[in-house]
Amino acid sequence: MHRVAWVACLLALLGSSACSPPPGAKPAIEPARAPQPGSTFVGTLAPGEPETTLPVEADDIRVGAPDADVTIVAFLDFECGFCAQGFATLEQLKQKYPASELRLVMKQLPLDFHPQALPSAVAAQAVQLAAGPEVGFEYARRLFQSRSQLDYASLAAQASEVGVPRELYNELVAEPETVRRVAADVVLSRRHGVDGTPAFFVNGRLLTGAQSLEVFEGLIEQEKTAMQALRQAQPWAGAYATRVRENTRASLAEALLSRDPHDYEVSVDGSPVWGPNDAPLTLVMFTDFECPFCKRVEPTLRELQRLYEGKLRIVFKHKPLPFHKMARPSALVASSIAEKQGSEAFFRAADELFELSPDLGNERLIELGKRYGLSDAELAKTLAGQNASANARLRRDSDLGEDVEAEGTPHFFINGKRLSGARPLAHFRALLDSQLKRASEVLATGVAPAALYETIQKDGLSPGAPQELDQAPSEVGAPTRGLRTAAVTIHAFSDFQCPFCRQGEEVLRTLDARYPRQLRFVWHDLPLDFHARALPAARAGREAFAQKGNAGFWKMHDLLFGLDASGVALERDDLLGYAAAVGLDKIKFEKAIGSEAHGAAIDTDKALADRFGIRGTPAFVVGPYLVTGARPIEHFERLIELILADRQAAAP
Repeated sequence: MHRVAWVACLLALLGSSACSPPPGAKPAIEPARAPQPGSTFVGTLAPGEPETTLPVEADDIRVGAPDADVTIVAFLDFECGFCAQGFATLEQLKQKYPASELRLVMKQLPLDFHPQALPSAVAAQAVQLAAGPEVGFEYARRLFQSRSQLDYASLAAQASEVGVPRELYNELVAEPETVRRVAADVVLSRRHGVDGTPAFFVNGRLLTGAQSLEVFEGLIEQEKTAMQALRQAQPWAGAYATRVRENTRASLAEALLSRDPHDYEVSVDGSPVWGPNDAPLTLVMFTDFECPFCKRVEPTLRELQRLYEGKLRIVFKHKPLPFHKMARPSALVASSIAEKQGSEAFFRAADELFELSPDLGNERLIELGKRYGLSDAELAKTLAGQNASANARLRRDSDLGEDVEAEGTPHFFINGKRLSGARPLAHFRALLDSQLKRASEVLATGVAPAALYETIQKDGLSPGAPQELDQAPSEVGAPTRGLRTAAVTIHAFSDFQCPFCRQGEEVLRTLDARYPRQLRFVWHDLPLDFHARALPAARAGREAFAQKGNAGFWKMHDLLFGLDASGVALERDDLLGYAAAVGLDKIKFEKAIGSEAHGAAIDTDKALADRFGIRGTPAFVVGPYLVTGARPIEHFERLIELILADRQAAAP
């Protein structure tokens, strides 16, 4: 089977596993054909294996007794050097512990950036199917010892050396079901929060990275003791299932938190709430009614409400994405329902909106709004974007989302801990249980239940919140546009060849139209070294400024960015054409763009950028606030409104 086909098959299965199918639905991927005699379907447990969240399956590479006290499940990539170290450690453990005490299980986790990892994983899976788990282990040992020779011919030759006939090997590696077995391992790793290699589970306890022999030995001894105690009261299968269940949940929480261990400041701020206000767990969700992943996670949230009844408060925040046409109108109608009828009605309406999604036309919204008590006039006003309170609700939610960098939907914070995407139920439960334990510890110090969330939040981060500078950049020698008395000054640090700078300029144009006579713009050159035409373009702009002042600069600025054209063109002939259009002296212009005539001014801007910690383009200083990157227009509007509000409050 060609690598392209392997990858297509793998991606198909991984895509379908992002969300669980509804109860009673067929699996998204059916086996390609019935297994041959002696083989098993994908996902079949090994003989005598209990059902656990970390299943040992019949098609896994494995050595050791099925009822060993300790099982190490390893997720490995044959092209990963750290995995080779980890596998060598597993071999040492195999020599030290008898098969009755230690079982080793290998699962495949080929990483995207290792081109031969997937073919090697498929080859190892084929060898296991052809010759059994112990031969598969020997084959894996050989591949790790020859990581520099994982081409197709070498993989086939190694299979022959361990006794797999070439014809059978070729048949198995070409079979889509073999790839499905590899994909099932990748899906399992994701369910347990693992996305890198090597990763090991010792009776469900997670170890990441190439750990020392002593670390493994310590965990093995602990698990042996725990298993021996459990086996006094129950058979091996029950004892092992208990350890795996307890350990994997704790390990999953550790894995999820290891990606982002921080606490974030996510205020309730009058948003719709489901659950008691003094609940020990607060789950804040940022969602979009037109987002299919938000819709898919709704049944999971309802199940969490059932499982944690009385202990969980769910807070709804709106995050309508700009490319979902009906997301904002739906959010406005839902917000109007919350304002008029309260949280309980809001959550019922939200459930209905998700059921309707993506069929969320105005007629459907009007029909739903009327059923929840909104008048024709109220609905017309809301859908026209003229409901001030609903608009304000969405704006506050949007601002909060920016503050905590909640990018994309759905996005969740559990007692301030981040969890993004339509995750499986197990991910939510693992994080909720870890935070419930944390909440209990805080409550034990004497904190009142009603003050718990505020207490946990007191040191929360807001990394995306407006960053205020001590002082504004200097305007001396810089091109400017707008009234000196304008309420808001925006400094732009930019590069004419940077595509993101061009996007930023389009945003600034729109802002200028929305806030007439209230904005002043100041230009600073920051041509990046890897943009070959950025410096000549910066010189062109400076020469236009030198010859024609602000008017000449801004005309040249628009031409250089191609704001009224289909794109940017900055070759020498293009620059000469722009100079003619602006009416510049050709001789002076040609000399300027090929010399250091304006080097001092450009260097001054670079030094100014460095002083404010600006390392890339575009960057802006809006009043006292630093903005880095091509941010959406809403971000700039937020800062402008803050400045205007402060100015109004300070007025006599």
